[in-house]
Amino acid sequence: MANLYDLGSQQDHDASAYTQLPGTASNDAAHNNLAGAKPQAYNDGVERPGRHPSRWIYELLNNKTTNIGPFEKARQYQVDIPYDWDHEHRLVLNGNQSYSTPSTRVLSSLCIECHFHFVFKMKWNEHCQDNLCNPLQASWPMEESKYPWHHLVWAGSTDDADLLEERSKYYPLLSREQFVCAAPPCTFQITVEVLEPRMGSWWAQLLTDHDAIRKELYNAKARDPERYEGANEGWITQAPLNLNTYLKNLLESPTNDLRSISKRNKRFSVLFGPRSFRIFRDLEFSETVVMLDDEDDGQFTPRAPEPASGPSGTTEPGTYRAYVEDVRAEVQCIIHRTGQATEKPTFITSALYADLGSKDAPGAKSHALTDLERYRLLGILPNLPREATVNAYFRQWDLIPSQRKAMVNDLVAIANDYGDEALSEFAMTQSSIFESLTERMQASENNELNQALKFFDLSPPNRYTADQIIASFRLTLAGRPGQAATARDMLMVIAGASSDPEYQTRLLMESDSNMTLDTSKALFNVPPNDVMDSQAWIQVGRSKLKSCTSRQEKLLYLSALNTIADVTDDARLKQGAAELQERFTPAGEEDDGNEAPADINIPVGLNNIGNTCYLNSLLQYLFTVKAVRDIAFNYSDYRLELTDEQIAERKIGGNKMTMDRAEAVVAQAFVHELADLFNKLKSHNQAATRPSQRLANAVLLSTHSLLEDLKSKEASTSTLPPPLPVRPPSKPPSPVAEAEDTEMASERNHSSQDSETVSNGSSETLVDLVTVVSDKPVSEEQPSSTHLDGKPNEPTIRVVDESIAETSATVAGEPTKNPDADVIMSDLVDEKQQQTIDEKVLDALGHQKRSSGTDQQDVEEVIGSIINRLQAAIHPSSVDEKTGIQFEKIMETFFVTTVNYTKKFDDHTYQSEISYDRSITAFPAADGPCSLYDALGRNFDQQVLEESRLTRYTAIKSLPPVLHVLIQRSQSIGRKNDNPVVIPETLYLDRYMDAPHDSPEFKRRTEQWMVGEWLADLKQQKARLNADPKTGALLDEIRRRDESQTSDWASAIAEARSAIASLDDQFAFDGPTTEDLITLSDQDIDSKMTDSTTNASHKLAIEPNGMATIEELTRAQLEDDIAIYGQRLEQLVGGMEKNPYRLQAVICHRGHLSSGHYWVWIHDFEANVWRWYNDAAVKENQNTQEVLETLSKSGEPYYLCYVRDSDKGQHVDVPKREPPVVPEPAGEPLVETAEDADGDIQVSDASKDPLPTLAADEIET
Repeated sequence: MANLYDLGSQQDHDASAYTQLPGTASNDAAHNNLAGAKPQAYNDGVERPGRHPSRWIYELLNNKTTNIGPFEKARQYQVDIPYDWDHEHRLVLNGNQSYSTPSTRVLSSLCIECHFHFVFKMKWNEHCQDNLCNPLQASWPMEESKYPWHHLVWAGSTDDADLLEERSKYYPLLSREQFVCAAPPCTFQITVEVLEPRMGSWWAQLLTDHDAIRKELYNAKARDPERYEGANEGWITQAPLNLNTYLKNLLESPTNDLRSISKRNKRFSVLFGPRSFRIFRDLEFSETVVMLDDEDDGQFTPRAPEPASGPSGTTEPGTYRAYVEDVRAEVQCIIHRTGQATEKPTFITSALYADLGSKDAPGAKSHALTDLERYRLLGILPNLPREATVNAYFRQWDLIPSQRKAMVNDLVAIANDYGDEALSEFAMTQSSIFESLTERMQASENNELNQALKFFDLSPPNRYTADQIIASFRLTLAGRPGQAATARDMLMVIAGASSDPEYQTRLLMESDSNMTLDTSKALFNVPPNDVMDSQAWIQVGRSKLKSCTSRQEKLLYLSALNTIADVTDDARLKQGAAELQERFTPAGEEDDGNEAPADINIPVGLNNIGNTCYLNSLLQYLFTVKAVRDIAFNYSDYRLELTDEQIAERKIGGNKMTMDRAEAVVAQAFVHELADLFNKLKSHNQAATRPSQRLANAVLLSTHSLLEDLKSKEASTSTLPPPLPVRPPSKPPSPVAEAEDTEMASERNHSSQDSETVSNGSSETLVDLVTVVSDKPVSEEQPSSTHLDGKPNEPTIRVVDESIAETSATVAGEPTKNPDADVIMSDLVDEKQQQTIDEKVLDALGHQKRSSGTDQQDVEEVIGSIINRLQAAIHPSSVDEKTGIQFEKIMETFFVTTVNYTKKFDDHTYQSEISYDRSITAFPAADGPCSLYDALGRNFDQQVLEESRLTRYTAIKSLPPVLHVLIQRSQSIGRKNDNPVVIPETLYLDRYMDAPHDSPEFKRRTEQWMVGEWLADLKQQKARLNADPKTGALLDEIRRRDESQTSDWASAIAEARSAIASLDDQFAFDGPTTEDLITLSDQDIDSKMTDSTTNASHKLAIEPNGMATIEELTRAQLEDDIAIYGQRLEQLVGGMEKNPYRLQAVICHRGHLSSGHYWVWIHDFEANVWRWYNDAAVKENQNTQEVLETLSKSGEPYYLCYVRDSDKGQHVDVPKREPPVVPEPAGEPLVETAEDADGDIQVSDASKDPLPTLAADEIET
């Protein structure tokens, strides 16, 4: 290990290593070995930086890691800690608990200062030893495909509940954290366990209480001077030494020769005595009491520890023997600290460095550069060799892609710190390439960004400052006010394309429909520094309103006037703006934002009311589901009574979740709003309408958020007199502008395509998520994937937030009164006190504001929220007597029942668990396209978990009439998987249905699993053979080795195939096999092999030394094998067509990691036409084949909606638009103050305010 960094750094370097960014080389890409805990490092989509081993050890020992919090947990558990832990830990070897095997290494240690125990458990795949990182691979320039040093990434921790279950006296576990090496082929992982000291503070104090021991010594000598004649002051410090001797004898003595300790033993009675008996009782020594002459002449007899039975004769952790070793180790730490030890302790830090393949880094703590951000970002310590620095840079590139620009800059700075010319050359080259590549990518790939820049009359690429972009936005707004919504969308596109948080924030704030003061002035062509009185502003506003050609333009100008009035606190302007609003946009005028005439044959579109394209897509789809329409239009038949008893008895979903009154109230309000919207979709006379803000808030905001916002508003106003009845700044008169959204947990490049399949906009996402739990049991062996928000698969929205009860009680209580308030409006206060929880929730629902620029969610979450609201609003139709699960129309329509089977390798029977889920999940291929059946197979087919020694699979127990399929495009590394999934028009689910394990159907399914796995393996081998340029050299080596036996072509081909197959791990199958399958396959392969051998022998005469022949034959053999297994798989699944489901809708997403847009395709079976709903736009395509081909060629389809083919007409249809009903003239005048359905436009009666009003002749409409 001393030569770990003695590298040949002066080698002539390959220029190509300098001129490529990480991840761009195509010839040396390493297979990412996702063995062990590695998938857990990426399963939530969160970017996590890794650490070079030296930095990882430094941060661990200095309490600087952000992941491990054992000491905080020690406080939480109120652990009796004898010594302070806030220091640099110096770790010494602990007992006989460390060992090594060919695939594991355990290093047990404790800190000599604070006695906390640190156990390092390392493991790797012994069959992949060559893939482990090795310092011998280092060279200069560093190659990305070489892996000299581990790069450790946090891969999860054991949760507190499990820790509490495992904690015991013998193994008081505080924290368990896993880390994996980020090098793609490396299988190394390390688990760190931190445990509390075995000796409490009282124990340590007894051993080191010299005053107490001195006093006991003096008393003993006074009582019996003759007996204690030899006792001296040296005894005072010897308690730890004596206890160490007792424990040493206990551990080393045979079980039949354990020595008891007499309580009257001179040394024992002085050093310990009755005050320390508790120590030996804690050590589980048995005690006898024998009273002689008023003295206890009894003894302590030690308990015999069990033999050491761990690997290589080591002690098993968690046993009594281990406990005694742990106590003895802590006693020895005290001895070392007091300077009484005759030998130096065995520190393990150097061994830990060696185990991690690194070199000790002394002085890191005192180095001035160690804690600078650039070293933290790259995960290194100062003065590492340039090779180690670049290796960390390579690994970090994939781990934190959002920080790549910062990493390139930091690499340049670190090279300057080092004064290393070669590293500086490499860093500067990387910086130059990154900048130029970024520009090229922006110019060629990010067409969306270019379009956005051109919209503002700016030329790509984007080198503009935020001020320049904002100035162009304001000019565009003033010149083209009718395109305000599009301008805001374009601004959000530019924001989303930037990696600078400050840049993004400024543009996103500017894009909000609540305009800033400067933007409001710019809309009227008024310079930001100009000051105008209220009359002047009213005149300018009136002039602009007169020239407006649409209601949207009017609302934009009125919003700007209100902003100016609010910011300047101009009461006259507020009143004038209110009068202008009343005259130019009267309350009775419908606010749809789209005045295009309607085609009665085209369904109504939905305007985006602020990042709601995902909601609009789902609402359009749900409008076609008869069960949902039936609940909305006939709600009285389904309504859950709002009594405390009914609410308490209602249990939702397979998890039987409860709810409180606030949730029930919001759910019922949602159904009413949904019915209003559905009525509009049936009879609206315009091309598009808009969902209400109340509906959007009910779906997109948790009840907890609604109540907390209301609570904060009450708290902020409780000490102030009521405000005058004017508009609050946060509520402009204009509707929320359209904005395109939403978050997908990945990034992809946009290409220019037909406008019917793409969106023009995307927007930055900062999601405030609804609480979710899973109806499906979540296991640590779940597929390596996450939802778009990083949450476990198949979530169901939880009905009850744990904090709701407390919040509800607070909101329902009396408001705080301020005795010092100058004005008390008693009538308003009384009304507030009398307001019920229902009124408060509904009030919050109507007035809570979502940010139109940032509040975005994922379709799977939103449909979960909708289904949750619908379930919470209706009463159950039946209850399962056995499980207590309550069924209703929503569960009966959408929920699929699955069975999760698990079996240990040694067991013969499966354990099963039933779950109820609103969708099933399909996983796209890691590379290239795949069929939907293949994608579903990754969820339902058998998985073998070698580490857990388990096999598992999932089966469908029962299917609903409407089936949702989530295509899980979030990868384990936090990027979007854009690989296409071929979507069939008719989906047959028979192959996934549950069957008894002794049935022919299950036997057929196990054969299908094997054949499918082998077929996938062969296809992967073929892909690697085509892609790996080293294959030719591999085959050539085989040819040269067997040149003397060239007549035996079959042997050469078989060896070549074997060598290629070894590039991948072999599939390990545990479970039933089918003998005739194996026989059939072997016979077919042997037959094909014979043919190939014959052909090969024929070709040998033509080119006996031709490498191309072997390669050609090898490829041909792979093709033959693929054909054989493919044919067999077709035979196995052929005829399984008893459960056909027809594709009815496809929800699509186009976008990056944190931005994008949703739209939906819906099939009208009656009209046999597909319709594309993109917010307000609705278009048709009658060619089903064309639609399916388009959807199957991209990574855009995300959520598939199938319906049972046999009775699809009973469950879905597209309602025909009905002529609108002309309302009868109103007989009553408008109320003095009214509020629109969304609660976002307030119409005031100006006569109530004594401020001057405009003359009638000054207002023109």
